[in-house]
Amino acid sequence: MRKQVARRQLLGFLANLPRCLAAMEARASAHYWAREIEKLGHQVLLIAPRFVRLYFKANKKDACDAEPICFHP
Repeated sequence: MRKQVARRQLLGFLANLPRCLAAMEARASAHYWAREIEKLGHQVLLIAPRFVRLYFKANKKDACDAEPICFHP
C-alpha cells in the first residue's frame, strides 16, 4: 500500500485497517507511536536505524525510508 497520511490522521487510518504488522524505524517518537498502534490491535516491529540504513536507495525522506523497512527480513 502506498498512501501518504498526515501524522494527525495516522491513528484514524490505522484503526480502519484489518489487524496487521506495522514496522517502523526506531527513532525519537517511535516508541510512543508503537504503543498507540498496539492499542488498536496491530502488532508493531521496531527496527534499529542501523539495519534500515543498509537498504536505503536514495536520500533521507520519509517515503524513501518506508520501502526498505517493508522489506526488512
